[in-house]
Amino acid sequence: MYIDDEELRELYKTSSSEHISKLESELMILEKNPQDSSAMEEFLREAHTLKGDSRMLGLNDIEMLVHQLEDCVEGIKAGKGELTAELCDRLYQGIDAINQLSHEAITGESVEINATDVLAALMGSSNISESGNDSGLDLFDDDDDSDFFSSDRDSQSSLFDDDDDDSDFFSSDRDSQSSLFDDDEQDEQKQDIAQTKPSSNTVSIENSNQPIKVATPARDYKIDTIRVEPQKLDILMTQASELAVTKLRISQQMTEIDRMLALFESWNKYDYSDDDLFAEVESSLTAEEIQPLRYFYNHARQYLNSFSDLANNLKTRASEDVASLSIISDRLETGIQGLRQLPLSTVFNIYPRMVRDLARQQGKEIEFIIEGGDTKADKRILEEIKDPLLHLIRNAVDHGIETPEERIIHGKPPTATIILRGYQTGSSIGIELIDDGRGLDLASIRNTALRRNVRTSAQLAAMSESEIQSLIFASGFSTRTEVTELSGRGVGLDVVRANVEKLKGSIQVISNPGNGCKFQVRLNTSLATTKVLIVDLNRTRYALPLEFIQTMITLPQTEIYKLEDKPTITFEDLPISLTWLASLLQIPTPENYTQGKNNLLCIILQIDDERFGVIVDDLVDQQDIVIKPQSKLLKRIPNIAGATILGSGEVCMILNPPDLLHSLRSGNWRTVVRQTESESTKNKLLLVEDSIIIRTQMQRLLKGAGYDVIVAENGLIGLQKVQEHEFDIVLSDVEMPQMSGLEMTANIRQQSQYDRLPIVLITTLASPEDKRRGKEAGANAYLTKGDFDQQLLFQTLGTLINS
Repeated sequence: MYIDDEELRELYKTSSSEHISKLESELMILEKNPQDSSAMEEFLREAHTLKGDSRMLGLNDIEMLVHQLEDCVEGIKAGKGELTAELCDRLYQGIDAINQLSHEAITGESVEINATDVLAALMGSSNISESGNDSGLDLFDDDDDSDFFSSDRDSQSSLFDDDDDDSDFFSSDRDSQSSLFDDDEQDEQKQDIAQTKPSSNTVSIENSNQPIKVATPARDYKIDTIRVEPQKLDILMTQASELAVTKLRISQQMTEIDRMLALFESWNKYDYSDDDLFAEVESSLTAEEIQPLRYFYNHARQYLNSFSDLANNLKTRASEDVASLSIISDRLETGIQGLRQLPLSTVFNIYPRMVRDLARQQGKEIEFIIEGGDTKADKRILEEIKDPLLHLIRNAVDHGIETPEERIIHGKPPTATIILRGYQTGSSIGIELIDDGRGLDLASIRNTALRRNVRTSAQLAAMSESEIQSLIFASGFSTRTEVTELSGRGVGLDVVRANVEKLKGSIQVISNPGNGCKFQVRLNTSLATTKVLIVDLNRTRYALPLEFIQTMITLPQTEIYKLEDKPTITFEDLPISLTWLASLLQIPTPENYTQGKNNLLCIILQIDDERFGVIVDDLVDQQDIVIKPQSKLLKRIPNIAGATILGSGEVCMILNPPDLLHSLRSGNWRTVVRQTESESTKNKLLLVEDSIIIRTQMQRLLKGAGYDVIVAENGLIGLQKVQEHEFDIVLSDVEMPQMSGLEMTANIRQQSQYDRLPIVLITTLASPEDKRRGKEAGANAYLTKGDFDQQLLFQTLGTLINS
């Protein structure tokens, strides 16, 4: 029993050690306090994950013993036995046996452990009746949620739950299709095992009369690996990335030094001689009067020359510092990214067993090939892409691959092929899933789109073949007419697309009817930084990811024409749609926005095989930026992927090109003309928020909804603003420095003139006690960020203002 794969072996070495240590420590807590439900749940979670990891790697003996540990503790939890000292002794020694078997799997060194005898002894000591299932406990829970990454027993279910389209192979359902043994066979085997006497070469846990074996640490114990929580690496990555922002700011300061030197040089070039300079005034001044002027002039020139020397030295040192900072920040960022990166094989290697079992279940013959598993990506990307890939693979097995008989009829070899391939292109990674099955049925897709009102007949007629194929990613789209264990529930590929796009990636499908299907996923190797083009729209800056930009062109207005009543240009001999980016984002603009502009700046964006053009006011710069996490408050804003802080300190929204394309297709945009103050009557709103990112995003969101917004950085400043201005409503965060939202609200309510001023608190604090405190402070509404809905916010604001 040895793990051949070096990478998986190292992963199991670290994870199993942690799980086994945790099992032992939680059991010690339970031995002292058998009613400690938290320790019991933690024990079960650790056992559950260790069992899943072991099953995935084919370590059946370890899986079997850990499963019995689970059963023993589950029995205690269900009140079917007591956690006696004798039982604890046996459980400890059972854990020791698991530890030795784990050592064998990692090192290949043989250990004298008979897992069958250990299992028999554990079963005989678990206060469960000899008849096994007569106790009411299922000794072989056929639980197959083997998530190699997760350590939370309560979070083992896949992203796609049992109600999704294609039920998860790793489901925890007892009737899981991937059971190692038939349930009846398992019960019989276990009852037989329970009657077997342990051999002399096993870990001794026969009965309580035997002397207790004392576990001692190994003499050669050493720590050769350090496990770092991903959150800590995230923090380090963010801090390292902030160095890039600091570097930009220093670079801008160098620009100021250059301007200062340029001004000095422009003045210094007028280098008059003393005689020339004073010739004009000699006739009106005496020699005694001219002498002080000459003295002052000469000393001024000396000081200015010294100033020039100092400024040039400062520029030289600053240039050296910027270069050094650039090297350090780049190396630090690259090093931390390297720590977070793992090969795709970490995820790819969990699928072959699944494909094998599904193929056997459905009577299909499939050869599963993995290529490019050494391509590396951020650990979070691997974790997030695991379930979408799993769903695509299940979909290929169930929908795409034919039975051997069908394949022979169509002139194909009886054994189908599925290829899972990874590769790197620049700063992106690509993942392809290719099968040689039946491919997509375009007629069926069209009929389903009509039946489910996904598209109209006219829309379908105007769509290309690739656009029709992409409809399989539409919400609720499924061509399956019956529900099977694997698919047909109408929820599936739309979730795959949504989760790929959440990773700032894209997915497309290419199908050759009758000859197979290919899914292509493109992702960034890192989620912390990205290269962008900064553009200007109505004096506000936005960032467009470079990976979606094909080119930038100067576009004469005369080249814009209407096609199906939509602005269009011809690019590379093909018509492509065109829109003003400000209109697409619904940014208020002055009337006659483009009047008088003969040439427009156009950016050609490409999403998979589709291209479209967006017109911007100006191109500002190309930068590497740090992506700030999107606030839960604003996660539903269309067309926005996140935010960053530029070197100038300005908050800049990062646009989401796939969203922009969706908005263009659906027509969910319009030209918003900026109104003059005399034409508009806006409600005045005070926004109190300490985070500059959230504050800026919320301010733009609320202004777009028609509010006149004034901001405050904390509750103390917010209280001052209330006293200085008249507001129709106050919207505030709760947790802030200097003065919290609760304290600000209470202070406002202490002043009678503000009795009728509506105050809305919005926060992550969501307990009943938190809400009670908000009400006692005087808030009219208390919204929580965890289940935040923008529409709910606008409805709440409107109701309170108009009440």
